[in-house]
Amino acid sequence: MSPSEPGTAYVLKMYPRFSETFIVAEILAREAAGDRIEIFSLLPTNDARFHPELARVQAPVTYIDRPIKTIALWEALQLADEAGLTAAIGRNFAELAAATADEAVQAINLATALQGRNLRHMHVHFASGATTVARLASFITGIPFSFTAHAVDIFHESVRDDDLRLKLEQAHHAVTISQYNLRYLRRRFPGSTSRLHLVRNGLELEHFPYREPRPLGPTLRIAAIGRLVEKKGFQHLLPAAAELLDQGVKLDLRIAGTGLMADELEASIDQLRLGEHVRLLGPQTQDQVHELLDSADVFVAPCVVGADGNADGMPTVLLEAMATGVPCVSTSVTGIPEVVRNGSTGVLVRPGNPHALARGIRTLGSPATDRVALSRNARAVIEEDYDVHRQAELLRSLSRSERSAA
Repeated sequence: MSPSEPGTAYVLKMYPRFSETFIVAEILAREAAGDRIEIFSLLPTNDARFHPELARVQAPVTYIDRPIKTIALWEALQLADEAGLTAAIGRNFAELAAATADEAVQAINLATALQGRNLRHMHVHFASGATTVARLASFITGIPFSFTAHAVDIFHESVRDDDLRLKLEQAHHAVTISQYNLRYLRRRFPGSTSRLHLVRNGLELEHFPYREPRPLGPTLRIAAIGRLVEKKGFQHLLPAAAELLDQGVKLDLRIAGTGLMADELEASIDQLRLGEHVRLLGPQTQDQVHELLDSADVFVAPCVVGADGNADGMPTVLLEAMATGVPCVSTSVTGIPEVVRNGSTGVLVRPGNPHALARGIRTLGSPATDRVALSRNARAVIEEDYDVHRQAELLRSLSRSERSAA
């Protein structure tokens, strides 16, 4: 795509990030639809794991400096002056001064980096620091910005109402990933959400072929995947596994991921005497995740709302499991009931309840359950609502409305 074609800047806190496959899928879908994308990352990646899909991304990546020394700050201001931005910085100095030093300087550096690239719009994922930087850069450059609100940037106790309200009001538009989030934000900010839209995270479905669930064997193979943190709920899955074993269910539970709760979960496995039945696999590549899903009879996403208010918006791996035909159990947290519809596309249980989790897993391991019907229904919902190409077209139409109005 020629730079003569107007492009879209994706402003991200860190790129690439192993856990944010939905962003890569979205960029690939927009590029496939003809959009010219450039990526601006506020931090260099600290993740040694990379998805093969990254090699397909055509967008160039620019890393935005965050000066540590005074001389670097001075050089940033000189470059902004050379780009003709001094007057705009002066006009918006009050906004810059109200931000943190890092955000203000990165906004100036981003504004400078955007010059001469024929970029007409900025889009950001997560309504946190990266959106602050894009908002300030928008003041300086006049390039409109939009953002996708997910979960931690909405529900965490650190989120400030005045900050989120300001972003909703000043963005060209904002999107969020579930009807639950949409209703929540409209209730919380009734006067600031007239340009808030629903655009779900999507999958490249061509990379997630469906297969019917295999007949159950003597051992129920259970998979769970995610960071080992409170909101993922694995601390409730372990006692559920113990309950199933006490009831005579033979099971093999494998949990993939790494995180702060790894030691606590290992201790629980020992305490509950689950060592022969439960394995913590640690971090896995995308191919290993696909293999784990392919081998599973049941996938469990036991999500909860954390003590700090943090919650999952929509676990991407849950969508992947449903897309590929693995019968799923999950919990009624945020937008999950929009995809896991109890008795239709999976089994939905109360969060934080090991007994309910055990009952849900037992249901999917029962010969009386029509696992094939559940899986077919789940795939149909994923195809209808979570196809990344459809979601990317929604994003494109929202940014095009700005261009036609300009």
